[in-house]
Amino acid sequence: MNDAQNEETSPPVEAPAGKWWGESITMWGVIVTTLSTVLPVIGPLVGLDISAEVVRQIGAQATAVIQAVGALAGTLLTIYGRSRAALPLVRREMRVRL
Repeated sequence: MNDAQNEETSPPVEAPAGKWWGESITMWGVIVTTLSTVLPVIGPLVGLDISAEVVRQIGAQATAVIQAVGALAGTLLTIYGRSRAALPLVRREMRVRL
């Protein structure tokens, strides 16, 4: 087979699907860094009074929201996984080798 025939028979390569920016750990890192370091320095220059206390409150609120969303997601995954399961859970012997 020559290269022209290989190109015709091989499936096209698809670009990977992207993800929403809110699912990106990198983007959350940028947001946290901006809120905690850059914004308090730049804020007063543009008229925003952002104190360390405000940053702490935002962090505490963000943590509470993330924990609540995580708990809800875990609960929903548990219910979905168990309702979708086709087989019962069984106990098997486990051995740990060191």
